[in-house]
Amino acid sequence: MEMEVSTKSQSAADILHPPEVGSPEAQATIEYSDSEFEDSHAEIRAFLESVRPRVRAHEYRKRQIKRRAIKALRLITSAIRNHPGTGQARRLVRFVAGCYNGSDYPFDLTELRGLDVSLASACLDYLDYDRLAIREIHEHLPEGARTLHQWLRDYDIHVAAQGCR
Repeated sequence: MEMEVSTKSQSAADILHPPEVGSPEAQATIEYSDSEFEDSHAEIRAFLESVRPRVRAHEYRKRQIKRRAIKALRLITSAIRNHPGTGQARRLVRFVAGCYNGSDYPFDLTELRGLDVSLASACLDYLDYDRLAIREIHEHLPEGARTLHQWLRDYDIHVAAQGCR
């Protein structure tokens, strides 16, 4: 393996405007002996093997978080639909709206204190998933954003004024 390395001095323009990746000016060649190449290749394989279990564990954890979140969102949705007009339902709609767009619909986390323990826990389980930013909350709701926007109308919840954000 070979690599040519240029030692030409760089002007300020060269530093501020480096060559594009793939252009002849950006290409280089490094010389490795076969044994050096094999050693570096073995080190890379060993590194990847050491990382693989942590990646698997992380993916497993994400799947667990998602399962809990979907179950939690079903409980939240059920409480909103089965107990319309209650203070808990309103808090839950505000929570869902806050997850949907926290800038437009800020949610004070102390509102969770006004919920039954199972519903507050459901909100926290969903929030744990939401922090991963995998999918937006409305994508998990029955009928998607239409459900959320109907709840916002039903509970007269509007986008917060600029000064309230």
